[in-house]
Amino acid sequence: MIVVSDTHLSPAAPQAQANWEAALRYISSVNPDLVLHLGDLSLDGAHDASDLHYGRAQLDRLPVPWHAVPGNHDVGDNPLTGAPAGYAIDAGRQQRWNEVIGADHWSLSAGGWTLLAVNAQLFGSGLAAEYRQWEWLEEQAGRCGSDQPIALVTHKPIAAPGPELEQSPAFRFVPQPAREHLARLFLGKRLALVLSGHVHQYRQLRLDDVDHVWVPTTWAFLPDHLQPVLGMKRSGLVALEFADGAAPQPVLVEPDGLAQLTLIEDLPDPYRRERT
Repeated sequence: MIVVSDTHLSPAAPQAQANWEAALRYISSVNPDLVLHLGDLSLDGAHDASDLHYGRAQLDRLPVPWHAVPGNHDVGDNPLTGAPAGYAIDAGRQQRWNEVIGADHWSLSAGGWTLLAVNAQLFGSGLAAEYRQWEWLEEQAGRCGSDQPIALVTHKPIAAPGPELEQSPAFRFVPQPAREHLARLFLGKRLALVLSGHVHQYRQLRLDDVDHVWVPTTWAFLPDHLQPVLGMKRSGLVALEFADGAAPQPVLVEPDGLAQLTLIEDLPDPYRRERT
C-alpha cells in the first residue's frame, strides 16, 4: 500500500503538479495493491470546485485502486473561534466531496486489518453528517472483536505527547472533544495504528500501544519559523504492507524527481501564506 497526503493539486500549482507526476511514476513502477490519499487533495477545493474536480482527475490517473478522505483545503476545517468567514466545513462542501471524489468515510479490509477512514473535518461541526459518521464509526468498531487490529485513517493527527498537544495550535490536531470520543469508542478494541497527514511532516510515534504515522506532503513543507520540527520536514510518500495482522513497518519514499520545497521560501508569490 502506498499512502500519500497533502498533494494540494490545482492548475494554479505547477510545483505541486510536478511532484505529483514524480509520485505517479514511482507508484506505476512499484504497482501497489492500493493507494490511500489522506486529504488536502486540492489546493483550494473548499472554495473552488474546479480544484476538487482537478484533484479527482489526478487520482483517476493512478494505475491501481485508490481511496481518499478529505482535508481542510478540500472541504473546510473544523470550526474554530475567531476564524474568518468561509473557514469551516459546511454541508454543501461535504456533499460536494461525496459527489466529486466519493464517500468521505469508509471501511476496508486489508491483510487481516480493518481500516476505518473518517472525515476529520466534520468533528465539532454540528452537521448532520457528523452525527451520521459517529453512528457509523461506532457500528463499525462494534463489529470488530477485541483481537481484531484496527487502523484509523484521518487527515488530522489525533495524538501527540501531552505537552505538545497543550502547546500546539488548535488547527493542528483533531479537536479535543473528538479525541476523547474516539478514545471511548475504541476502548476495549485493538486500535493499533493511526494514519494521518495535514502537518506536512513525516513522523512515527507510539503512544498507549498505538502506532501513529504522520504521512508527509508530496508538495512543500513549512519553514521552521512558522512551524516547529516535529518529525522530518521531507516531502514524499509512505509505503506500508498489511499482512497477517502484523504491525506494518512504514517506509518513507522520496521518488526521483520529487522536489524538496519549502512553502513561502521556494514557491512564487501566490503561495506565500501559511495555508496548512
